[in-house]
Amino acid sequence: MPLSLPAVREEIERQIIAFLANELGQATTWSLSPDENLLTGEYIDSIGIMRLIAHVETTVAVSIPPTDLIAENFRTVRVMAAYLAGQGAQV
Repeated sequence: MPLSLPAVREEIERQIIAFLANELGQATTWSLSPDENLLTGEYIDSIGIMRLIAHVETTVAVSIPPTDLIAENFRTVRVMAAYLAGQGAQV
């Protein structure tokens, strides 16, 4: 039975936070709220955001068109998860 849209969003949020924690080398001590702004430079730089996008495209089987690669879709983990779930992400 497929997951509900809220359950898909929550799972994507969990996956993104785990990826970021691993990428930043702080997997055991790091905490990030799904609503924290990722684009301030405090958490991830522009190369990191591109690696994150490549990771989620592979992980959730969604191809993100170049026209959707805008800050509004990737500002926070929650926004990103909602965008991906709306694009038919598979978890």
